[in-house]
Amino acid sequence: MNHARTARTAARSPAVTLGVISACAFLFGCSPKFDWREVRSAADVYAVSLPGKPQVVTRDLELPLAAGPQRVSMTMTSAGVGPTMFAVGVAHLPASVVQDSTAVQASLAFFRDGLLRNIGVNNVEKESIPRLAASGSGTVRAATSFEARGRLGRQGEPPEPARLAAPIYVVDDRLYQIVAMGRAEDLPDHEIETFFTSFHLMSP
Repeated sequence: MNHARTARTAARSPAVTLGVISACAFLFGCSPKFDWREVRSAADVYAVSLPGKPQVVTRDLELPLAAGPQRVSMTMTSAGVGPTMFAVGVAHLPASVVQDSTAVQASLAFFRDGLLRNIGVNNVEKESIPRLAASGSGTVRAATSFEARGRLGRQGEPPEPARLAAPIYVVDDRLYQIVAMGRAEDLPDHEIETFFTSFHLMSP
């Protein structure tokens, strides 16, 4: 079970959380070496491999849906190595959202677009519908997997080419985003695949 310290703050967009983490990651100049180890969420909802001791942050967000704004809380569990960051975010969606397929898709798009803003882009390079390796007894209501290239860097310095890849799933009443982000040269395909394939939901 993960015993990392949890902080709670308020924000309008998931981009704020990842932006803070990525800015800290760029303080390191060396290429990262990943020491993967399994981490379980505090409530044993999921397990995933992360390359270091995780930090946990919970933020309150507002989904701008057609039927009116909906407040949700997202808990991000992340670990960074050098200029890279790997994170899993979990948000409980209100019943009114879960019961409306259009609202579910809009929620998924909101989190996808928030992630893209971390690297200063609005569009994905490629997008597909991923298959969740193990979903326990849950129902997968929506899913997307995407990749984009942009730039990240410390304030006052030229930004460096960055890579972002993330699948997002809505399972029952939870939204999960599994995010790999950092300097493009330090995020090879095989490390991203190691991270993504390690994620699985725990059976109740």
